[in-house]
Amino acid sequence: MLKIRLSRQGRKGRPFYRIVLTEHTKPVKSSFMEVFWWFDPLAHKLEVNVEMIKVWISKWAQLSERLAKILFAETKDTLFQKFYVERTRTAKKKKEEEAK
Repeated sequence: MLKIRLSRQGRKGRPFYRIVLTEHTKPVKSSFMEVFWWFDPLAHKLEVNVEMIKVWISKWAQLSERLAKILFAETKDTLFQKFYVERTRTAKKKKEEEAK
């Protein structure tokens, strides 16, 4: 199965990620088939070819949950929303219940 996921690059304390297409059994930093640009979490910058990702999704590639959340936050496309489960924090709920 093909997977579109983040591959960590950069040095210690200064990460950036490449968005890559790879076989799901391969290690994250090993060979990959295609690179769809990059994501810098410290500067909150995302440069990605969304159209190519949509093409690969139509060819049965799967998105990782973290990447799906990032892409949905950037594009607000509902296609990416179906690849992750929306969760709420239980600690926040407990604090709200205790405050009541």
